[in-house]
Amino acid sequence: MKSPFVFRIRMSRAAARRRRLLLAVTAAALLIVFAAGYITVYVNSYNILHAVPMEVFSLYRTSDGVEVIFLGRLFTLPGL
Repeated sequence: MKSPFVFRIRMSRAAARRRRLLLAVTAAALLIVFAAGYITVYVNSYNILHAVPMEVFSLYRTSDGVEVIFLGRLFTLPGL
């Protein structure tokens, strides 16, 4: 039995390449928009519930390396 989810569309290789590129760019753009929306809601919800607002992004150079604060969490990158 053939799968109902296999679609064979007749088109040239150039058209198929353009369509694949368009779908990949669309998917990447939607992922970026979703991530930005998620981060916005996360930060706003945190700031509503806490007296001290969340520090979203900061870079600090220390003697051990670089410290990065991202969404209120501290990450250390040694040796940079």
